[in-house]
Amino acid sequence: MLLSRTDSVRALRGALLSSLLLASSAFADEGARASFTTSSEDAHWGYDQTLSPEHWGELPGDAVCAQGVAQSPIALVTAGAAHPRLDVPSFHYATSRVRMLNTGHTVQFTYDSGSTIRVGSNEYKLAQFHFHTPSEHTKDGVEYPLELHLVHTDANGTPALVVGVLIEEGAVNAALFTAFRHLPRHMGEESAPAGALLNASALLPHDKAFFQYAGSLTTPPCTQGLQWYVMKQPLQLSDAQIAAFERLPHLNPNNRPLQPLNGRTVGAHSGR
Repeated sequence: MLLSRTDSVRALRGALLSSLLLASSAFADEGARASFTTSSEDAHWGYDQTLSPEHWGELPGDAVCAQGVAQSPIALVTAGAAHPRLDVPSFHYATSRVRMLNTGHTVQFTYDSGSTIRVGSNEYKLAQFHFHTPSEHTKDGVEYPLELHLVHTDANGTPALVVGVLIEEGAVNAALFTAFRHLPRHMGEESAPAGALLNASALLPHDKAFFQYAGSLTTPPCTQGLQWYVMKQPLQLSDAQIAAFERLPHLNPNNRPLQPLNGRTVGAHSGR
């Protein structure tokens, strides 16, 4: 069937919009691919609604999801952790505007430039943070309702270090109060509440004790070589705040199953 000029323009615009949304979704979770792709294989990875995590390694370019031996997340066990001398992260977070994008895999908060974390002589930039439900890591056998990932990049803009924060039900989290009342509900939807500001320091527990291990992105392409710092003490959000995320369409669950440790050492630091 032949299309009119108007119909053709509309079809082209629709195709371009779909491509942009799919490309945006590829940037969900710990990082992004080296370049955008809108292939059908890449677009359809997911959790239980689409291509489940057990099959991510079958996607072109994502074989490490199945073959990698240093994958994340893992089960964190206090009694089994080693206590080597570890470089303690130094957080230097500034205030940022609240800018959120529903990628179809999570809600990603893009963070303004100027916030960093220093580990030893290395400095990494806080690029974004996002949430998973239920938690991806477990601590001493406990799965939490949410987990926060603060993603930091190196000088080349490549994801290199992730700070994980487990979230339990408790008091209202004031830092996320406005944001969680305006979470974007659908893939490709953005939300930037007028005047809303947030300092990521408020998303860290007061006690900075942590687990540390070498792992990977927890979404395709599951790239390895990332440093993981998972805080031992959980952060509290209210039941209503947790439910606000859990009720987002197609994002519950959005956690990758636990991966084998494969002989890796998990270090622990007691904090201060």
